[in-house]
Parts: sequence; C-alpha cells; structure tokens
Amino acid sequence: MKKMLILLVMCTCVFACSKDDNDSPDSRNAYQPGDMVTVDETVMYTGNTPIYDKALIKDYLTRRGRASAYILDAATGSGAHLSSYTLEFQGEKNVLLGNIQTEIISKNDTLMMLAAVDFKEDSPKPNNNVADSIINLVQLDGPASECPTYYTDPCKYRKKYPVRIINGQYYLAYVVATATSTWWKPSPFGVPMELTDLSHLAGPAMLFNSKVISKLSQENNRDTLVVQILRRPLTKQ
Repeated sequence: MKKMLILLVMCTCVFACSKDDNDSPDSRNAYQPGDMVTVDETVMYTGNTPIYDKALIKDYLTRRGRASAYILDAATGSGAHLSSYTLEFQGEKNVLLGNIQTEIISKNDTLMMLAAVDFKEDSPKPNNNVADSIINLVQLDGPASECPTYYTDPCKYRKKYPVRIINGQYYLAYVVATATSTWWKPSPFGVPMELTDLSHLAGPAMLFNSKVISKLSQENNRDTLVVQILRRPLTKQ
C-alpha cells in the first residue's frame, strides 16, 4: 500500500511538472498574429514635454494633409497596413519570424528582442531634410543608430524585431510616427518664406526611441513629432 502511495505521488509530481512546462510561453511553439491592434494614446512632441491634447493633435495632422493618413484611429484599431509575422520557436534561441530566421538576443518579463541571423547591408540613406533625420531615429536600435556611416557609406547590421510580453502574452510591437520641421527661407522681397519638411513612418516592428525627443529643435527651425505605440496579440496556432 505504501509503495502504491509513493508511486501515486511521483506520478502527480511528474504530471504537474509536465503541465507547467507545457504552459510556458516558449513551449507553445507557434503563434499567429491577430487582426486587431491596441493603440496607445497619441502623443505630440514639440520639445521635451509630451502633449496629449486630442484636438490640438488632430488640428496639426489636418493642417499637414497626408500626415493624418499615417496615424491610426484608436477607435477602430485596424492593423491591416502594418507588418505582420507568425512566430515559431525552433529551439532554445532560434525563432522563425514569418520567413525570417532570427535568434533571441535578450529576454525579460516584458520584452523579447529578436535579431536576424543574417546581416543586412544597406547603401547610404540620403539625409534629405531634418524631418527625415528625425524619423530615421524614431526606431530604437534601428540602422540609423547602429550604423555610424548610415548617411555616408554602406554598413552592415542585424535587423532587430521586438516582441512585447504582457502578463505572459506575446505581442508584436509597432510605432507609427509623423515628423515635420518648419524653417524660413530668405526671399528677394524681404519677407521670409515659411517652408515645412514632412516625413512618416508606419508600422514596421519596432520600439520607440525616446532619445529622439532631445533632437527636436525649436530655435532655427520648429520640429514636431507625433507618435503612436501599438501592439498586436500573438496567439497559439
């Protein structure tokens, strides 16, 4: 009788351990992105102080025309135009993201950072205007911050793909942003002409680089950045 009780306890422990292992996020192996995204509150920056006034932000986007097309309506949360990947764990470190081979380079309770296994080489990106420069720095760990010669010479880097973790649930992370830079050009009539450069970013998998805020100038030009943080749930296939 005592042997049977010991055997029963051992079986119970093995079953419990097996259940815990199967319930761990990585053991679920394959994940499918959902159709809807969660849109955090839209934020405007004209300096270091964030602005959340919805009417002010809407007026700014309306005056900038096409800029409004890039900012999502928080009421609908449709992510149809954002990049979307399946997620498949293929070992302790290897992850297939869509058809991209990646590996886990860091992970904690809130974020899993993936990096492409293969290096990518890009030709120099023209630094056309201030608005473009701002948008190029919006992505945390993006090529503009990882490649010192991003604007002058070809550079190699491994593309990063962040996966947010909230209460054990995986989410694809996105940033949608619009940047403008207003400046004045001398004219032969003595009245300076006001000109505005405009640039956009819509939805590659990324995290927001808050350090870009310190790059916004209010002196010789007036820079504005509007940002949305989004996430799409990944569910077991």
